[in-house]
Amino acid sequence: MIDWNDLRYFLAIARSGTLARASRLLGINATTVGRRLAALEEQVQARLFDRTPDGYVLTPSGRDLLPRAERMEGEAIALDRDVIGADQRASGSVRLAVTEMLATRFIMPHLPRFHALHPDITLEVECTTRVVSLARREADVALRLARPREDNVVGRRLASVPLSLYAAPRYLESRGMPQDPDVSLAGHSAILFADARPFAIENEWFAARLDGARVVLRSDSVSSIYSATLAGLGIALLPRAVASHEPALVHIPTATSPSPRVIWQAVHADLQRSARVRVVLDFLTEIVAPVDEAHE
Repeated sequence: MIDWNDLRYFLAIARSGTLARASRLLGINATTVGRRLAALEEQVQARLFDRTPDGYVLTPSGRDLLPRAERMEGEAIALDRDVIGADQRASGSVRLAVTEMLATRFIMPHLPRFHALHPDITLEVECTTRVVSLARREADVALRLARPREDNVVGRRLASVPLSLYAAPRYLESRGMPQDPDVSLAGHSAILFADARPFAIENEWFAARLDGARVVLRSDSVSSIYSATLAGLGIALLPRAVASHEPALVHIPTATSPSPRVIWQAVHADLQRSARVRVVLDFLTEIVAPVDEAHE
C-alpha cells in the first residue's frame, strides 16, 4: 500500500517543480524529499518525474497518479479540518498567514495580552504576500488585502486602511516640504511599491504626481518602505493608522489619496467551530476593526 506521506512529497514536487522548492514548502531538507520520492518510484515501479535542467517534469505515470494523489490529499485535509473543527478546547496551535506589515504593526503589539488570556494557544505566524490555500490547510486563518474568493472559505471585512504621503523630518529639513504634492513632487525622492499588480492602485496614484521626482526605492514589503522612510530616504505612501502615530514621520497633506486597502479575515468554513480558531478570529477582529476609527 502506498504511504500517504510519500504522496505528500510527490505533490509538493509536482507543484513546485524542484526538490529545493518542495523542501521549503514542506519544511524539511531537499535530501529527504529526494529520498522519499525515490522510495515512492520504487514502490510503484515507475518513474514519476523526468529530471530536466529546468526542474522536475511529470512523466505519463506521474500525470496518471496526480489526480488520485490530490483526491487522497483532499480527503486527508477534510478529515483534519473536521477533527479540529469539532475540538472545543481553547488550546493548541493556530496558523495565521498575514502580510509582514499587518503582523509587525497591527498584531504583535497585542500579543502579550492575547497570551495572558489564552496561554494554551500557540500562534504560528507566517508573513507572506502570497495567497495561501486554506483548503489545503497551508494556514488556519489568513488576513488579506483582497476579498477571499475560494469555495468554502468564509471572509469577513475587518477594516479599511487609507494611505497618505509621509516623510521623515530630517528629509524635509534638507529637501523642503513639497509645494503642491497633489500635482508635483518634482525635485524630491520617492519610495514606491514594487512594480507589480497587487500595488497597481497605489503606484498609479503616486506616478501621476511624480513629475520627474527620482524613484530611489521600490519594494513589495510595506515594512521595508516604512523603515526606509523613517531613515530619511524619501517620500512614501504609508498606512495612516500606523504612520500618523509615529512622531518621527511628518504627514504631507494632499486633497486626494489612493483608494483605501481593505483588510479581510479568511477562514475555512470547517474550522469556524474550533474553539482555538474562534478565539484567534475574535482576537483579530478586536484589534484590527478599530483601525477604521484611527483614520485622520
